[in-house]
Amino acid sequence: MNGVETTFDIVVGIDASADAELALRWAFAHAGLTGTRIRAVLAWGPGGRPRVVDDISPSIGVDDLEHAALQVLHDAVRRTHPGDLAVDVVERTVYDAPSDALVEESRDALMLVVGARGLARMRRMFVGSVTARCAQEAPVPVVVVRGPAPPEPDGRPILVGVDGSESSLAALRWAALQAGLRRVPLRVARCWLPEPPFDPVCLPAFDPPAFDEAVLEKAARLTLDTAVEQGLASRTDVAVEAVLVADSAAHGLIVAARSAQLLVVGARGRGGFGGLLLGSVSHQVVTHAPCPVAVIR
Repeated sequence: MNGVETTFDIVVGIDASADAELALRWAFAHAGLTGTRIRAVLAWGPGGRPRVVDDISPSIGVDDLEHAALQVLHDAVRRTHPGDLAVDVVERTVYDAPSDALVEESRDALMLVVGARGLARMRRMFVGSVTARCAQEAPVPVVVVRGPAPPEPDGRPILVGVDGSESSLAALRWAALQAGLRRVPLRVARCWLPEPPFDPVCLPAFDPPAFDEAVLEKAARLTLDTAVEQGLASRTDVAVEAVLVADSAAHGLIVAARSAQLLVVGARGRGGFGGLLLGSVSHQVVTHAPCPVAVIR
């Protein structure tokens, strides 16, 4: 398909990897709840040649390369499409670098869904730089899905981290919407211990500053209660559990995510310890959380 009309699709990045297919399965499950169309996108140009294309002679024509890319994409959709769901799918190949293609495709989308890891032979479409750039630059929520567990909705809660910033409030509202769609509880977590301020290997003689845990915990409780009041005042259809986590933001959310079906964080926080900053805490949870992670701008 050479073009796609403007609509609010769920865009899914495809690269023939197992995690990309998990991302597509997650998107199908979400589309089944919302009636949304899926746009499955495979970038087959620089830095994004599908695996099957690597075995073709470099002298092969562009039309044949595009046909091979379309076949990879079609096979991924065929393997993952749930037969019992009436979900419309648009299959789209783009000659472009994966990160450029996915950010551009997301501009008229509802959300962008990618796998956590791609194929090494494709220069790792979804490792590191591509996933980070999507989370940084895509103007819509970005959901990063990893294996090995199938990312299908179940009875586990949606987990969201808050720190009092506007970004975390946006994440809270988006998480509440997801919990309502899935009819599961919403767990709102405020991690209140400071992030480690130094690397003891590099700076063995540096003494970390002292802090009053009682003061920090009290301030965290106020932040948590205020966030729930401001972000969920109009939501009466979701069971909310507000919890304080005596841990640093990244580690606390990663551990708490073991019992969640989705972890939601804001793209940018207040900064300093406990801030949900893309590139620091957000990057760590995207990399290490045991469940899918949604980054909300």
